[in-house]
Amino acid sequence: MRMEEYLSTVTEQIRCVKARELVVGELRDHILDQAEAYEAEGMFEEEAMEKAIRDMGDPVETGVSLDRIHRPQIEVGILVMIGLISLASIALHAVLGAYSQEVDGAGYGYLQRHIWYVVLGYAMMLLVYRLDYSILSRFAKPVAAAFLGFILIGTRFAITINGAKLYIMIGSLRFFMPVVMILYVPLFGGILYAYRGEGYKGMGKILLWALVPAWITFHIPAFSQGVVLWAAFVVLTAIAVWKGWYRVHRTVTLSALGILLAAPPLLFLGAGALGRLASYQIARIQAFLTNSPDNNYLAIQMRRFLANSRFVGGNTDNITELVKLPGFSNDYIYISLISTYGFLAGMIVAAMMIFLVLKVFRVSFRQKNQLGMILGCSCGVVFLFQMGISIGMNLGLLPTTSAILPFFSSGGTGIVVSYILLGLVLSVYRYKNILPDRSGKKVVGRVSG
Repeated sequence: MRMEEYLSTVTEQIRCVKARELVVGELRDHILDQAEAYEAEGMFEEEAMEKAIRDMGDPVETGVSLDRIHRPQIEVGILVMIGLISLASIALHAVLGAYSQEVDGAGYGYLQRHIWYVVLGYAMMLLVYRLDYSILSRFAKPVAAAFLGFILIGTRFAITINGAKLYIMIGSLRFFMPVVMILYVPLFGGILYAYRGEGYKGMGKILLWALVPAWITFHIPAFSQGVVLWAAFVVLTAIAVWKGWYRVHRTVTLSALGILLAAPPLLFLGAGALGRLASYQIARIQAFLTNSPDNNYLAIQMRRFLANSRFVGGNTDNITELVKLPGFSNDYIYISLISTYGFLAGMIVAAMMIFLVLKVFRVSFRQKNQLGMILGCSCGVVFLFQMGISIGMNLGLLPTTSAILPFFSSGGTGIVVSYILLGLVLSVYRYKNILPDRSGKKVVGRVSG
């Protein structure tokens, strides 16, 4: 049997079309390497090739074995955890909606909208799961440029609230722009992949791809989301540098990235010292440092709700007062959770979120495909920073700001974006044994016959 005939018979047994290119390439390399070794031992070329093919075993059995390995897979642990998180989110908003309706009649349709957003987000997650993420290996830069162009145009026509350009309207649909910007993070991961093998010039280009979206976010202004974006860019770049993707001095570059990571808070403090901050931003910092109700009424109220919450079960008085305040279902959703179900429920939800983030990083770092690794990490970094800022702010560990807790905070944009990012992680896992690694590393091992 000739090599091409053998390879054709093998691939006929593999149902996943995307996996065939990977399998053919690796089997061909293995056969040629083995034939070359036999020729070095003194065999003629044709005899060496025939023996190398025979050593591979029966093509049908080999193909069936490879079909079991190279097929789409699903990360059951992540699906189970997101199912539990989704149910917990619905249960929380059911209670908040009921109290909101009872207090001021504003809760009508509240739960229905939240369930609709969760269902829509789940559908988007499954759609993204089915997509081939490797398209970003070729189109990351043009897609990222188009995305930034859309955002820049959107800022010209955005709905402005308290001086911030927050919402983009497309027909009857309204998108919360600071959260939409989060979708740029995996695109940035694709950009990091596109500049592999370049030196400091490539690092300079990467910096520009990071500065533009960060500037847009801070210009909106949306400081907390800007911090999440910038921190994600720096951490992802550090991962790529640590993996040796670029021809740069690793220690020096990582040290420079560490300085860049601290840039936003340092610039923020510098702006405060120069009197360039808005009055509400100064008030939030003063409230965090002094605990004075004169500076930030909401921060003091949140601390009072925490002090009055129970370990197990809700505090009716807490919830009744809480739903009268702005942000109870969004920025302060974690305090709403503790007030509604108790500190134990808050710890369980935090543990579920931490478990989910750890699963995301575990899936990512186990990828042999470098693009899949960096895209998975981009989603994990976003979840980690969003969760840290939201819970830290709610517990009084960070100054009050606008922050969302993924999958829990109300609002269609935040919920759908969170599910889209998780769908990308599932797509990375789905194709882990299917898509070839363009970095030159082999990703298919030998199959015993």
